[in-house]
Amino acid sequence: MRSTLFLFIIYCFLGVFLWTTLSGALLLVGTLGLLLFLVITIGYADTMILFLLGAREVLSSDEKSFFEAASQEAYKLSVPMPRLYFYNGSLERAFVLQSRDQVSIIMNKNLLRNSLPGELSAICFELLLQVKKGMAPKRTRTMFILGFITWIFHSVFGLLLAIFPFREVRRSIDWFLSYLIHPWLELLFRIMVGEGYFKKLEILLREYPAERNQLANVGLKLRKPLDYYSIPSRKIAELSAVNKSRHYQNIVALEFLPHEWDYFFHHGELSRVE
Repeated sequence: MRSTLFLFIIYCFLGVFLWTTLSGALLLVGTLGLLLFLVITIGYADTMILFLLGAREVLSSDEKSFFEAASQEAYKLSVPMPRLYFYNGSLERAFVLQSRDQVSIIMNKNLLRNSLPGELSAICFELLLQVKKGMAPKRTRTMFILGFITWIFHSVFGLLLAIFPFREVRRSIDWFLSYLIHPWLELLFRIMVGEGYFKKLEILLREYPAERNQLANVGLKLRKPLDYYSIPSRKIAELSAVNKSRHYQNIVALEFLPHEWDYFFHHGELSRVE
């Protein structure tokens, strides 16, 4: 509900801004652009996120264990069979997207490569449970909004920074801007989704103790909390992304948004298994 309200406020603000600042042909172009953004939001938010993550579709012949796990868990939860993707990033992450009846699971390539069949099943179950309970569209809209903000931010400032002749100056400004944007993205995520989303998902998982325990075992293979969640290590990863492409910076921005595994494995799930 909060993500939908946030989108409504954005559209109202953009509509008023276009009406008061543009006229004639520019107003027409701006209105068409706003309508295009509305169409993408309603029908293709998941496609936009896949683009921002640089996701590639997984072939059944290449990752049989992944397909079998997704198919088994989708059947168990009576949800549509998801399309499967992988992406190259810096964190062990997996996401579920839903736009209308289309469901997609995206997993970090290294996590996919290092996960056993049982662990893949636990990951797919936790993600598809969000689809079963009607939670995935909210998460998809939120990731789309913040991903689009990040893409615009990097695109606009990339053009502006191009006027500086010295690479060191451009990189320093880029570091400073990157350092500033991530806290705002996290704040917006918490406003639109909030920790209640993760608490609700944790309560739902308690109804499935076998899958919950297997997911906790996945947490044991991830980086330990001091490496994974500490502010210095996160900032180093964010700032090091500046040395790479702006597309990779978009991936890092989406990866470092709050994730349910941060909540599960940092708030007691991991310690109970250990």
